[in-house]
Amino acid sequence: MRTLLTLLLVALLAACATLPPGAQPPRVSVADVSLRSLGLLEQRFEIDLRLVNPNDFDLKIEALDFELEVNGRPFAKGLSRVTMLLPAGSTTPMRLDAVTQSKDWLEQMKALSADALKEGVPYRIHGRVKTDRLSRWLPFEHTGVYGGAKRPKGQAI
Repeated sequence: MRTLLTLLLVALLAACATLPPGAQPPRVSVADVSLRSLGLLEQRFEIDLRLVNPNDFDLKIEALDFELEVNGRPFAKGLSRVTMLLPAGSTTPMRLDAVTQSKDWLEQMKALSADALKEGVPYRIHGRVKTDRLSRWLPFEHTGVYGGAKRPKGQAI
């Protein structure tokens, strides 16, 4: 009987620590990138992310781990253990520190032309996010274009 009660209690606690059916992980995209420091072996950046909670309930973000690729090449990695509330149906900014190795930075500088910067630079961000509702990490991935000249109104993308 005691074993049955213990199992029931564990199952009840596990049910409380899950996402509701049909829940979606937050969407993550890059809003801005700023250089913080240049070093011989590595460079440090501040990456401003845009987190979107598509659910009808709040998510408490406990950690976020990501890798950023630019032009199809590795660019920077970051990890945040700062807890933040992501309200239901909202968009919230998050600023993170990221590091890139000099070899990756130099490859990017060689590949980026002035024309490419005018048109915008394709990027891919992928990683995982930890919420208070799950014991496991939720994966995310997003591709987009960073920067580029503003298009006149009415011009097709």
